[in-house]
Amino acid sequence: MEKWKVIRTIEETGIIAIVRGTKPQEMMRIASALYNGGVKVIEVTCNTPGYLGMIEQLAGEMGEKMIIGAGTVLNAATAQSVIDAGATFALAPDLNPEVIKALHEKNRLIIPGVATPTEMVQAQRLGVELMKLFPAGALGARFLKEVRGPLADIRFIPVGGINLGNIGEFAEAGAVAFGIGGELVNKSLIDSGNYSELTNRAESFIETVRRHKHS
Repeated sequence: MEKWKVIRTIEETGIIAIVRGTKPQEMMRIASALYNGGVKVIEVTCNTPGYLGMIEQLAGEMGEKMIIGAGTVLNAATAQSVIDAGATFALAPDLNPEVIKALHEKNRLIIPGVATPTEMVQAQRLGVELMKLFPAGALGARFLKEVRGPLADIRFIPVGGINLGNIGEFAEAGAVAFGIGGELVNKSLIDSGNYSELTNRAESFIETVRRHKHS
């Protein structure tokens, strides 16, 4: 999928579902439940056992409906392997020029993690289109609002500690989308087979973002 389409879907829907530590046999039910709630972008983290197989399965079975990505991509070799498995974008917790180069050479979207103005401007110079503000919960919505003073043209995706209680505040501070892990892809709900509640949570997150982005 073309990079601009991936970016547009992320910004239009506002939510990237982060799947971490999930069992392979649960993957398709999770993805279907999230999709039914309006989530169209999903990432499997590379510290999840069997992540390449899960990315491959998602790309094969949900690739027409959802944007499939990889998270926690820490080096260029991993970047290559997730692309080969079918990922159309990658996220990282850090700013690694080698990972950015590897993804850009394949014309794939890379969303690196940034936490300081220096990292943000460095990422911009490396041609990064979207940046992961991490750890967003610890930094706070006020931090985002203040860095967007001098850096208003940077498009941020807060990740880490985002929930229904603070997501509106971040959206109003200028975030374009959010990465949500356990607050959305909740382990206890999955363990108990309560996939309908995953759908409900997905709907709640998407609706809350939409409401606050346009307020």
